[in-house]
Amino acid sequence: MGASKHMFGWLAVHLRVSSLNHLPRCHKTFKDSYSLVLTIYSMNEDHPPRKKRSGLLKRSRSNPHSAEERGRQAVIDSSSLPPLRNGSRSRLSRLLPKCLCKRFARSAEQSPNPGPTATSSSTRDLLHPQIIQDLPLLTTTTPKPDLDQAPKPSAAKSSPTITSEQPDSKLVQATLAKAKAGVDGIGLVSENVENVASASDHLQSVPDMIDSFSKILKTFKKFHSVATTLANVHPYAKVALTIFTCVSTMIINQANRDDQVSRLLSKLSDVYALLMEGEGLVRMASMPEICEKIARQTLECADFVVHYTDMKSFWERLGKNVFKETDAMIQRHNEVLDNLMQQFRDKMAITAVENIHRIAEDQDLNGMEYVRGAGRNTAKNCLPGTRENILSDIKCWIRSTGEDVPRILWLSGTAGKGKSAIAHTIANWSHERGGMRACFCFDRTREAERRHEKIFTTIARDLADCDMTMRGALARAVRDDNELRHSIDVSRQWQELVVGPVGEASKAITAPVQIVIDALDESGDANTREHILRLLSRKTDASSSQPAELAANARIIIISRPLQDIRDALCASHVHHISMDDIPLASTHNDIQLYISNRLEGLRNFNDAHFNTLAEKSDGLFEWARLACEYIKGTNKIGLGPADRFDAVVAGTSETGTSLLDMMYERILGEIMPKNEHREAIPVFCSVMGQILASLEPLPVPALTAMRLHIPDGRGSYDVEGVIKSLGSLVTGITDPQASIRPLHVSFYDFLTDKSRSHDFFVDMSLVQGDLAYASLRVMASKHGLRFNICSLENSYLPNSSVSDLEQRVKDSIPAELSYSSRFWGIHVSSTSFELSLAKEVEAFFDGERLLWWLEALALMKGIGGSVVTLLSITDWFSGHAEFTHVSDATRDTLRFIRTFASTILRSTPHLYLSALPFAPTQSRMFRKFAAKFPCTPRIAAGHVENWPQMEKIIHAKDTVYSVAMPSDGKRIACGLSDGTIQVWDIETGEALYGPIQGHTSIVRSVAFSPDGGRIVSGSDDKTVRVWDAKTGEALGSPLRGHTDWIRSVAISPDGKRTVSGSNDNTIRVWNMETCEAFGAPLQGHTGWVLCVAISPDGERIVSGSNDNTIRVWDMETGETLGAPLQGHTGWVWCVAISPDGKRIVSGSKRIVSGSNDNTIRVWDMETGEALGAPLQGHTGYVLSVVIMSDGNRIVSGSSDQTVQVWDAMTGVALGSPLHCHTDLFLSVAISQDGNRIVSGSNDKTILVWDANTITGKASVAALQSHTSSVYSVAVSPDGHNIVSGSGDKTVRVWHMETGKALVAPLKGHTGSVWSVAISSDGKSIVSGSADTTIRKWNVETGEASGVLQGHTSHVKSVAISPDRNHIVSGSYDRTLRVWHIGTGEAPCPSEHSYWVQSVAISSDGNRIVSGSGDATIQVWDMGTGQASSAPLRGHTGPVLSVAISPDVCRIVSGSEDKTIRVWDMGTGELLGAPLQGHTEYVNAVAISPDGNLIVSGSDDKTVRVWDMQTGKGVGAPFRGHTRRVWSVAISPDGKHIVSGSKDKTIRVWDIDFLNQHQLFKLPALCFSSDLTHTLHSASSFLQDSKTSASSGPNQEGWVVGPEGRLLFWIPLNFYPVTYAPGNTLVIPNNALQLDLSSVAHGTSWHKCRTQ
Repeated sequence: MGASKHMFGWLAVHLRVSSLNHLPRCHKTFKDSYSLVLTIYSMNEDHPPRKKRSGLLKRSRSNPHSAEERGRQAVIDSSSLPPLRNGSRSRLSRLLPKCLCKRFARSAEQSPNPGPTATSSSTRDLLHPQIIQDLPLLTTTTPKPDLDQAPKPSAAKSSPTITSEQPDSKLVQATLAKAKAGVDGIGLVSENVENVASASDHLQSVPDMIDSFSKILKTFKKFHSVATTLANVHPYAKVALTIFTCVSTMIINQANRDDQVSRLLSKLSDVYALLMEGEGLVRMASMPEICEKIARQTLECADFVVHYTDMKSFWERLGKNVFKETDAMIQRHNEVLDNLMQQFRDKMAITAVENIHRIAEDQDLNGMEYVRGAGRNTAKNCLPGTRENILSDIKCWIRSTGEDVPRILWLSGTAGKGKSAIAHTIANWSHERGGMRACFCFDRTREAERRHEKIFTTIARDLADCDMTMRGALARAVRDDNELRHSIDVSRQWQELVVGPVGEASKAITAPVQIVIDALDESGDANTREHILRLLSRKTDASSSQPAELAANARIIIISRPLQDIRDALCASHVHHISMDDIPLASTHNDIQLYISNRLEGLRNFNDAHFNTLAEKSDGLFEWARLACEYIKGTNKIGLGPADRFDAVVAGTSETGTSLLDMMYERILGEIMPKNEHREAIPVFCSVMGQILASLEPLPVPALTAMRLHIPDGRGSYDVEGVIKSLGSLVTGITDPQASIRPLHVSFYDFLTDKSRSHDFFVDMSLVQGDLAYASLRVMASKHGLRFNICSLENSYLPNSSVSDLEQRVKDSIPAELSYSSRFWGIHVSSTSFELSLAKEVEAFFDGERLLWWLEALALMKGIGGSVVTLLSITDWFSGHAEFTHVSDATRDTLRFIRTFASTILRSTPHLYLSALPFAPTQSRMFRKFAAKFPCTPRIAAGHVENWPQMEKIIHAKDTVYSVAMPSDGKRIACGLSDGTIQVWDIETGEALYGPIQGHTSIVRSVAFSPDGGRIVSGSDDKTVRVWDAKTGEALGSPLRGHTDWIRSVAISPDGKRTVSGSNDNTIRVWNMETCEAFGAPLQGHTGWVLCVAISPDGERIVSGSNDNTIRVWDMETGETLGAPLQGHTGWVWCVAISPDGKRIVSGSKRIVSGSNDNTIRVWDMETGEALGAPLQGHTGYVLSVVIMSDGNRIVSGSSDQTVQVWDAMTGVALGSPLHCHTDLFLSVAISQDGNRIVSGSNDKTILVWDANTITGKASVAALQSHTSSVYSVAVSPDGHNIVSGSGDKTVRVWHMETGKALVAPLKGHTGSVWSVAISSDGKSIVSGSADTTIRKWNVETGEASGVLQGHTSHVKSVAISPDRNHIVSGSYDRTLRVWHIGTGEAPCPSEHSYWVQSVAISSDGNRIVSGSGDATIQVWDMGTGQASSAPLRGHTGPVLSVAISPDVCRIVSGSEDKTIRVWDMGTGELLGAPLQGHTEYVNAVAISPDGNLIVSGSDDKTVRVWDMQTGKGVGAPFRGHTRRVWSVAISPDGKHIVSGSKDKTIRVWDIDFLNQHQLFKLPALCFSSDLTHTLHSASSFLQDSKTSASSGPNQEGWVVGPEGRLLFWIPLNFYPVTYAPGNTLVIPNNALQLDLSSVAHGTSWHKCRTQ
C-alpha cells in the first residue's frame, strides 16, 4: 500500500490547489477541517515517520480569487497533459497571452517530462496562512551518495517514499473540535463540503449524500462502497476516499451542468468504473505511476468542471468561441483519459500474468527445506566505527571483478575474536545494498535441526527472494522433482539449487552474489561438514583455481574457528584467507576500546584511561570485552560498584586467550555464587545448566521448567528462571519467555564442560542424561502430554499437506517440551547407564496407547524417521537384560510397524488408526495390543496375514534394476539402472538419499560398495568403471578406461584399494582405487564373456564366471590362473560368490538350448576345484544371482523364474518356500552383513527388501494355490461349477467356481506358456494350446493328459472344441488354422491367414469357424470343407486379437489392437453399427452372453467392460480390480457371472447384476468383499455426489482414492497383493483380501474410530 500512499499524497496536495483556493465562499472552518484530512494523510499509526516526497515547483503568485487568473491557470494546467498526436497542445499555447507563454516556457524548462512533480505546482503561497500552518510539508528528498550503495540488479525503478512528521494527537483533536464548532451557519456549499471534511470519521454518511446525485454519478457511489472495504484495510485508502468524495461534491454543487460538461462527467464515470473492474483497487499498489497519472488527470478534469462558468466568462472577454474552446478542452481530456485507461488495462493484464507466474513459483517452492532463524541478525552487527579495516578489505574483495579473483573468503579466528559480528555486519551491509544475498548461520545448540543437511536449500530460497530470474530458475529445478525439495544430499542441493540457478541469474546481473556462512565449526563434528567443505573447496579441473562451476560474480564468505578439517580444506590458493589471529593487537585495541567506551558510556568517573586499560587487558578478544563490560555494569552484588568491579577485572595475572576468558567466567560465576554459598548453589546451577547444555536443541524457560518438574530426586524443584536470571551476560533469552535459552558464546559451553577449566562450576553432561530421560518420558505421559488426535484433525480424507494451518496447530497443540520429549527421549535413555527404574518407565511407555500417540505426534512434526533411531537405540539399551526381553520384542515389533507404515502415517496422520493398525498382522504385538481399542476401522473379513511378511517394503525405481548392493552397515541400497544411473536409497524409509548418480552413458550392470561404505564402484555398458562418493554421489576421479566391450561385473578388495572388473571383451582387469590406473595387463583365459567376478576375503584371489560355462580362479598379484578351470555347468555362469572363510565357491549357471536350461547352483572347493555334492536344484529359470550369508551357512539365490530361494549351504536343501513377488526377471540379490535383510532387484523396476529372519521360519501366509505367472486364458464349464485356466507358468488348473479351491493338481506337461484353454460341451475334457507348439487334451476328473496334437510350427494361440466334441480348432503364430479330429488326432490341410492367427471360435451349430488375425481381418470358414465361406471382414485398423460368435449364429464380435470392438453380420459380413469405443488400450478378449444380449470385453487398460449388443452402449461402469492387463474373459452359462484372467496372475469372478444394483450416480457403493453387507458405511460422504467413479481398489501406491483425491484408506500391497474389488464374488488365489467397511468411521467422523 506504500504506492497507494504515494498516489494519494499527490491527490491531497493537488486538491489543496484545485479546490480550496477556488472556493471563495467556503468558510474558514472547512479549510481547517480539510487541513485535518491532510494531517491524517500524513499519519501512519503502524510505522515511524517516513521521508517526505514530492517537490512542488513554484507557480506565479496570483490572486486565487480572480476569474481571469483561474482561467489562465486552467489553460496552463492543461499544458501538462500528455502530448497529443494532432498537436493540439501547440495550438493551445498559441491562445495564451505572451506573458503567460513565457511563464509556461520557463515552467517547461524546469520539468521537461510531464509527471506528478511537473504538474503539481507549489501552492503554499496560494493558501490561507492558517491552512499553511496546519498542512504537512511534502518535499522530495535525494539520498546522500554512498560509495557502498550499489543499485539493485534487475530492479524496477523505485518510487519515492512517502513520509511525514507524526502530528501531535492533541493538535489533531483541537483542530477537529474547531472545525465542528464552525459548521453551523455554512451555506449550501459549505454544508456539503463539511460533510466531506468529516467523512474520514463518518464514511457511512457519504452514501446518503450521494443518493441525491444525478444518475451519471451512480458509479461514484459504487466506487465508494468498494473503496470502503479497502479503506478498512489501509488508512490511506480511507483518506483518499474522502478526497474523491470532495471532488464529486464540488462537481455537483458548483458546475454548470450543460451537455458539454456531461460528456466529460460521463468519461470520469468510466474511469471510476474501470478502477472497480476485477482487482483494480487492490492492484493500485503494484502500478503507482499509471494510477498517479490517472488520479492527476481526474483532478484536472474536476478542476475544469468546477470552474467551467468562470472560464466561459474569461474566454468570452478574450473574444474566443466558447463552444469550440469547451469542446476542444473536453476532447483533449477525454483522449488523455482513454489513453491512460488503456495503459491501466494493459498493466492489469501484465500484472495478472506476473501474479500467475508468482503463484506458480510459490507452489513450486512450497515445501522446500528451510531453516528458520539461521539468517542475518542486525543485533550482532559490529559497533559503528569498529573493525573498519577488515570490513573494508572484505568489501573491496566483494566488489573486485575478474576471473582470477578468489570466489571464497575464509575468515578464521579463535573463540571470542568477534568473527560473527563481522559476518552479520557484512550480511546486513549486503542487504542494504540490495542484490542477491544470503546468510546462513550454524549454531552448536541447534545440532538437532541438522542444519548441515538444509544449508543450500535455505540459501537457495533466500537468494530466490532477491531476484526474479533466480526465483524462476529455482522453481523450475524443483517443479517436477518433489524429492529435490527435501533432499539431504548437499551435493545435489549445491549443484541443482544454487550453482545452476545462480549461474542462470548471473547472466542478467553483474553485481556480486553474496553468501555468508557463519560458524561452520558449530555444524557438528567433522563428518557433518565434510561434504560442504568438499563442495566449496573443489576445483573444476587441474588448470582452474576456482571452485567448480561457481559464477564469476559469486562471493562466498565462510566464518569459523581454525579447526584442522576446515584448515585442510580451505587453506588453498583459490581461497582468500583472513585470519583474525594475525591482526595486530594494536589495530584490534582501538576497535575494542571504542566498543568498551560505547558499552560503558554513562558510567561516572570512567574515562579513556579506563577504556584503554580494559582494551589492553582484552588480548584482542571481543567476547572478553563484552563480558568485562557486563560485569562492570552489573548490579547483582550490593556494595560493589563499577569502579570496584573495574579494579577486580584489571587486577591479577596477565593471562591471554582462552585462559583470559576462563578467568572472566570464573569471576562472573563466583560473584553470582560466592564460596560460602557453593554447597547450596552449585548443585542447583550445575543441574539447571546441565539441562540447558545437554538439551539437543535450545528450549525456552517455560519448556525447561515444564520438563524439570518431572526430574526425580528433588531436582525437579529447582527454579530454572531463578538460576538463569542472573546469567544475563552468559546466556540468551532471559528477558523473553518465548526465547530459547542457550550460551551466549560457544566459549562458555566449552568452559563449563571442561573440568580442568571450570573446576567447581563443571557440568558433567553424562549425569544429566538420566534426568532428561525421565523428564521426557514423564512429559509425554502427563496430563498435557500425548493424546489421541492431538491436533484435532477434522477430516481423514485429507493428506497432511492439505491442512492449511497444520503447522500452527502443531505449534499450539504440541508445546516445546512435548515436542522435544517426543523426538529425543530415546537418545537420552540410551545415553544413560541401564537403570531398573528407568527401564520400568520405558516398559510402561510401550505398554499403553501412548506408543501410538507418540507415532502420531512424530508424524505431525514430520519426524517419524527419527523413531527408527530411537527404537534401535532402545533395543540396544535393553540387550543383555533377559527380564526385559518383552520390551525388546515390543521395540522390534514397533520398528517393523514403522518401516511398513511410515509413509502412510506421514501422508495423512489419521491413517495411523484407519490404515496402519487394521492392516498389521494379527499376531503382531501392535495389532494384539491396540486393534480392539479402535473398532470402527476397516475390518479384514478374509485374508488377514498372521505374522509380519517376509517382504518389508517395495521400492520403485525409474528403470530396470540390473544390480543391487549394500554397505557393511546395511543402512543403504545402491542399484544400477538400465538408464545409465545409480540410485542410493535409505533402507529404513525407502526414500532416495539424493538424486540419481549420473555419469555413465549406458546400462549400469554392476555396483559394489567399498568395505567402509564410503565409495561405490560401478561397471557399465559404456565400457567404463567409475568410482563415486557414496554419501554425496559425486564422481571421484576420472572413469577407468581399458575394456573394449560391456562391463558385466565389478568387485572391491577387502582393503578397499583395488577394483576388479569383468567384461564382454573376455578379460578381467584390476584397478588401483587411489590412482585410477590398471594394475598390469588384462587377465586373459576365458574364451567367452566374463559375466561375474568376486574377490576372496583375504584379497589374494579373484574368481570369475563366463559364458564359456567355466569358472576360473586367479592370483590377485600375478594375474595367473590357479589350477584348471572349474567345469560342470552346462550353461553360462552368471554369478559367483565366495564363502566368508574363503574355502568354498558358490556359482549359479544357466544354459540356453531348445528352451531349457540346467537351472542349478553348484558348490565348489576353493582349494581342489572339485564340486561338493550334487547341484542345488529347485529353480525353474536361470540362476542370475547368488550371495552367501555372513555365517557361511546359507546361500541366497535369485532366478529368472521371478523367485528368491534360501538354501542350506552344507546340505543343499532349500529352506522354506521360494519368495514370489517380482513380476519379471530377478537380476540381482544382496544381503546385509548382519544377515537380517535380503534385497533383490528386478526387470520389473522394483527393489524388494526382505526380512531374512522370517524366510526360513513359518511362512506368514499359507502356501498359495495359484498361478505363478500371467493367466492367459479362462473358460467356464457348461454346468457353471468349474473354471479352467491356462498360464505362463506352463500349467492348466481347474478351480471351483464358488470357493476358488483347486479341484485337481496342476495339469503339467506343456513346456511353454499355455495361451488358450477350452472345455468340452459335456465338461469332461479340456483342450490347451501352448507356446511349445502343441495342443494337449486332459481328463477333467483325473487331471491326466489324454493326448498331444502336433503339427503347428509356432505358438498355438487359440483353441476351441466343437459342440459335438468331435473336433478341435486351433490357430497359431504359424499363420494357420487347423481342424483336428479328436478321435484320430489328424488334421487335414490347414487354412491360412496372411499373418498370425490370434483367435478362433466355433458356431453353436458346429458348421462354421471364425478366426481373427494379425492381418487385421476376420475370416469365416466352413467347418466341413475348411474353405473360406466369404471374403475377409475388414474394418479394424489393427490386429484382431479375439473373436466370438453369438448363440444364434447371426453375429460375430471382434476385439482389436485398435482399442475397439466391432459387431458383424454373420451372413453378409457387414459391420453392424459403429465400433464400440471405451477401452483405452488393446482389446484382448471378447465374449457373448448366453442370451446374446451382452458383450463382455477385457483389455490392456486393466478393465472388464459390459456392452449392450443392440445399442452398443456400455452397461454401467467398467469393472476395475485387475492391476495388470486383462488377457481373457468368459461368461458363466447362466449369464450371471464374468470370469477374467490377467497378467497380475489372478482370476476374478464378477457379478454382472452388480452393475444393475449399483449403477453409477444412483447408489454409489464401495465394496471390497464378496459380501455386500460389507459395503462402506456412509459412502456418499466419501463420494459427495461426485461425477467421478467410485474407487475400485488400491492404486499403485496402495491408496483407495476417491473424487478429488480423497483418501479412504491404505493397503500395504506387499502384505495383500490381491484385494477384492467392487463387483467381485471370487478372487483366485482364494486368500485375497476382503474388507468389512460397514462400521468404518471416515471423513469428518474419523475420530469416532476409537472407543470412548
